[in-house]
Amino acid sequence: MIPKLVARFSINQMLVISHLLLVVILVAGFSYARYQSEWHRHIDYSASIAKLTLAPHIPFISSSVAGINYANLTTPSTKQMLASLDDLEFLEIAGQSDYSNQEVQIRYFKRFDYLWRADVKQEEIAEHEKKLNTLTAQIEANGTKNLTKYRKLVFIENKVKREHAALLESLYVSNNVFIPWSKPEVTTDSYYLDEELCTLNVVLPLTNKNGGEIWAVFDASELTQLQRSLLEEIIAEAIVALAISLILIGWVSHWIVSPLKSLAEHMRLGQANSDLNHLTELERSDEIGQLARAYQGLLIKLDNQLNILRTKSDTDPLTGLGSRHKYSRTAVPFLKRHLAKGHYVGLIVCDVDNFKAFNDIYGHTEGDNALSRVGSKIKQLARDSDLAFRYGGEEFVIFCARPDLSQLANFTERLRHEIAGLDLVHEGNQPFGIVTASVGGAVAQQRDLYERFNTHQELQEAMFNMADKALYECKQSGRNKVIWASSSE
Repeated sequence: MIPKLVARFSINQMLVISHLLLVVILVAGFSYARYQSEWHRHIDYSASIAKLTLAPHIPFISSSVAGINYANLTTPSTKQMLASLDDLEFLEIAGQSDYSNQEVQIRYFKRFDYLWRADVKQEEIAEHEKKLNTLTAQIEANGTKNLTKYRKLVFIENKVKREHAALLESLYVSNNVFIPWSKPEVTTDSYYLDEELCTLNVVLPLTNKNGGEIWAVFDASELTQLQRSLLEEIIAEAIVALAISLILIGWVSHWIVSPLKSLAEHMRLGQANSDLNHLTELERSDEIGQLARAYQGLLIKLDNQLNILRTKSDTDPLTGLGSRHKYSRTAVPFLKRHLAKGHYVGLIVCDVDNFKAFNDIYGHTEGDNALSRVGSKIKQLARDSDLAFRYGGEEFVIFCARPDLSQLANFTERLRHEIAGLDLVHEGNQPFGIVTASVGGAVAQQRDLYERFNTHQELQEAMFNMADKALYECKQSGRNKVIWASSSE
C-alpha cells in the first residue's frame, strides 16, 4: 500500500531531499574550506617563526661550513645557542666546503644535549692517532732540553688529544644514538608538518658557494592542541548551521516531503550499493526511478574509485611491490598469523649499496630502471605467502615465514646473490663494480612474544629496528652482505 501511495507523488515533492543534501554539502564544504584555511595559516605562521629563529644563525653556519670550521660548529657556545632556540628538538647541518668540496655534517639532539660531527670516519681517527703518536715520540726524543720547543710540542699534543677525543665521541654518538625523525621531502615552502610525531620540519639553504642546508625539527605540540581546538570550534559551528537548516527543512518536509520518506531513509542510512537492490523505486520509469538509479550509480562509482585508490595506495608504481602504506597495514596481521602457526618469521631489510652514487653517475632514469629490476627480482624470489615492500628510496622490506630457521638464512643469501647476479654495472660501488645489496634481518617466533613483548605491534617494531641495525652493520663492514640480528638484542 505504501509503495502505491508513494508512486502517486510528483517530482516536485521530492525536491526537499535535494535541499537537505545541498545544505549538508554547503556546510561541509564551507567548514572544510575554513578548516583548511585556518589550519594552514597557523602552520605557515609557525613555520615562519621557526625560519626567523634560524635565519640569524645561517651566515655563521654557512661560513663555518665553507671553511670546514668544526671548532665553530661544535663549541659550547654554539650548543648553548641551539639549546636556547624555542621548541627545537633536533638540527642537522649538511653542506660542502667552498675550498675542498669536503662534505660537512653536524647534528644536534636537544633531548640528550648532544652536539656532534656526523661525518666522522675511521680514516680520520686513524690519521689523528698517527699524528698523536708522532708528537709523543717527538716529545720523548727531545725531552726538556729545549724548553720552548718542549712546551710547544706538549701544547700541540694536548690539542690533538682533545680533537681525537671529540672525534671518538662523535663517532660513538653517530653509531649509538637513534634519531626518531626522518628528513622529509619538503615542498617549495621548505617545511613539513609531521602530525603523527607532532613535529614541524624546516629546511633552509646555506649561503656559502657550494651550498648546503639546515634541517631543523621543532616540537609542534602546541599546533596539535590548536588543531583540536579549531576542529571543535568548526564542528560546533557546523552543527549549529545544520540544526537551523534541519529545522527549516523539517518545516517544509511537513508539507511536501512525506511521499519520499522511503527513498530518503535509504539515502540517509544505506551506504552500500547492495542495500538498494531491493528498492522498488529502482524499477520505476518516472523521475523517482531516475533519482534512485542515479544514486545507485553514484554508489557504484564511489565503490569503484575507492577500490582503484586502495589498489594504488597499496602498490609501489615503480617496482610493483607493496607500498610503505601497505606495509604498515599488513605487517602485524602477517606476524600474528604465522607466529600462531609456529613458524619462524623473518623481517628482512634490503638496501641497494651506494645507490646515491648510482644516480649521480648514471642519472635518475637509470636509477629507476635499476630499482625496477631489483624489485622484480625480489618479487620473483618471494613466495606467494611472503610480503615484499618498497619501504622508501632504495630500501626494501620483506616479511617471510618458514618452518625452519635455515630456510630464512638460505632465502636472504640467495636474495643477495641474485641481486648481484643482475650484473647491473655500477662503477660507484667498488670493489664490486656492479649493483649489490646489503641485507639485514631479524627473526622471531612465538615465544619471543610471550617472553619479551606485550603486543605484536611492539614485536614488529623491535624486529624492524634490529633488522635495520643489522643492515647498518652490513654497510659498515663492506656491503654486499647478509647479517642477521642476534636474538638477544
